[in-house]
Amino acid sequence: LPSLVSALPLKGVAPRLASAALEALGELAQASHTQLSPWVKDLIPHILETMQDQSSASKQQISLRTLGQISGSTGYVISPYLDYPQLLSQAADVLPGTKRAPWALRREVIRTLGILGALDPDRYHTVAPKTRKGGAVG
Repeated sequence: LPSLVSALPLKGVAPRLASAALEALGELAQASHTQLSPWVKDLIPHILETMQDQSSASKQQISLRTLGQISGSTGYVISPYLDYPQLLSQAADVLPGTKRAPWALRREVIRTLGILGALDPDRYHTVAPKTRKGGAVG
């Protein structure tokens, strides 16, 4: 398993190859369950970096699906919000504003947030007090 994880081309490669590597990583997470846990904190930053790439909705969708597969398979839930405070705002940015975001991508955001679980807002704001600007309307 260590050699498989280290061999995945996640950075500095063609976009399609990175997407295929993320898909393979998600499938690996579902097959290996908690055995992937030692590498989760090394892999999540690569997934978040891919999720930020707005040039390809499919790359964003694959990165969200992979994040959900890893979180669900390894039991790494709720903690990603605290370990990576930008995660919630990055994922939420896909949802509201852009009408050009495909429904499949929006659905994947909601599915992944559901897998990651609910987080106490007070606890989140102590970790990430100013991750988003603006506020709720209404």
